[in-house]
Amino acid sequence: MDTWDLIVIGGGPAGTSVAACAARGGLRVLLLEADVHPRVHVGESLLPGIMPILDRMGALAEVEAAGFTRKSGTTHWQWGATPRWDLWFSDTDAYEHAYLVDRARFDEILFHAAERAGAVCHTHAAVRAPLWDGDRCVGVRWRRRGEDHEHEARARWTVDASGQAALLARELGLRETIAGLQHQASWAHYEAAGRLPAPRERQALFVAERDHWLWLFPLTPTRASIGMVRLDPGDDRESEATRGERFAAAVAGSTLLAGVLGAGAQRVTPVRTQRDWSYRMRRVAGPGYLLVGDAAGFIDPVLSTGVFLAMHAGFHAAELLCGELRGEHDAAAVLERYQRHHAELFGDLLRMVRFYYQQTLTRDDYFWESKRILLREDTELRPQKAFLILTSGLVRNLAYAAVSDAAQARRSAALGRDETTLHDPEQLGFVCCQLEFRPADGAEEPAQLYLLIEPRRVAEPTLFRTRNWHINCLAPRYANDPIREPALAGPLRALAGQLQALDDVEGEALASFWRRRRAALVAALAAMGPGFALARVFGE
Repeated sequence: MDTWDLIVIGGGPAGTSVAACAARGGLRVLLLEADVHPRVHVGESLLPGIMPILDRMGALAEVEAAGFTRKSGTTHWQWGATPRWDLWFSDTDAYEHAYLVDRARFDEILFHAAERAGAVCHTHAAVRAPLWDGDRCVGVRWRRRGEDHEHEARARWTVDASGQAALLARELGLRETIAGLQHQASWAHYEAAGRLPAPRERQALFVAERDHWLWLFPLTPTRASIGMVRLDPGDDRESEATRGERFAAAVAGSTLLAGVLGAGAQRVTPVRTQRDWSYRMRRVAGPGYLLVGDAAGFIDPVLSTGVFLAMHAGFHAAELLCGELRGEHDAAAVLERYQRHHAELFGDLLRMVRFYYQQTLTRDDYFWESKRILLREDTELRPQKAFLILTSGLVRNLAYAAVSDAAQARRSAALGRDETTLHDPEQLGFVCCQLEFRPADGAEEPAQLYLLIEPRRVAEPTLFRTRNWHINCLAPRYANDPIREPALAGPLRALAGQLQALDDVEGEALASFWRRRRAALVAALAAMGPGFALARVFGE
């Protein structure tokens, strides 16, 4: 009988994350995968939050070299009351891009990373049942394909990363559906497919229709993944042919999506379908076991959080188990910390997904809801940035927190100062001046510009600097780079000069500056010239 520190059931992103990180941390790890790589899987649109985890696994360099499309952000059409809007990962100030991947190749890279890290990895190795000593999981029985006999392996810890099969949760009766999100997804790949024009050619496109929404992910210069999520659970009695016809009709029936995809695009894979995507387990940790990835729960794919949740759970599980090996905490602390953190992160994302489906809302409503969700995390985040941080997998991300804390320590040491307590949370965190700009020809709807005045953070990039403030301008229509637009560059530079003159007290708090200079600032904004109109000024 084999004995290990850790047995991992499943070799997808969740299982390989925990196996690679735990093996690199010194644990003896056995990973059992019932299938073999490469294999087809949905979930091609990734979030920046996986980047530090890939690095910790030792897989980042190979992912970067694989030729996957670098995803710059997301573009949303017909989501609520705002017809079109964009999110750019570069605005998180953390990562410029994530990836749009061929999941068969991506998962294979992660599997090989776990092998390189020192985990013993078997394919065609199906786990038949867990082994129990009372209520404690002590290992598994498994069988290799083509063999008649079963193997037993025992370990101090077992991690279930078996995906929606959810081996342990099904045996323990832990699964519960999430009301209102029992949707059905279908997807396929198309060749000779179009993509959004520059600068959005590497954006993931999401188009909302009346009873479903569609995605377009540009996987290569010629191939795209097209998907449809129906806002109902579907019908078990539907044939594969009927589902394929429904999918084709939805793609062709969306004028917006069809216009991007192009008339020459041809479907080159079968239409695959998955139902009832949203569920969770009542608990994700117990004596001797942890549940990670889809084996712990899955939230509707509208925010592309599936792979992030899987890999983050794997990373966190490995960190806790390695900490126990080093004597930093005991088994009870592993269970408590994993259960609590998973519930908090899953809850934040679930709350945002539910809010996302309220189609009467504006883009700014989504931003402000994200800020409300994150109030306990960082009250200084402006609403759009809160939305970006939440939906990019950078909030509650323990791998990213370790990276950013290390970078903060390096900056503070280099500068000879402590930047970690720049503001009193009771003070004004930012001032946002919303401007409307109408081009001279008057042909377009006015562009929205959001001029942000925030306290300086040494070494952070910004559009303009004054004595105390960073001045940035969010301009979605102009790819958030308004200085490249000739009609905007001059007035914005002139306004920056006026702000530099107004900011004349060293070390002044933003609330004090606003009280002292608000009349002069509003006058400067109102006098920016033809085409500009001041819509509102707000702050928090």
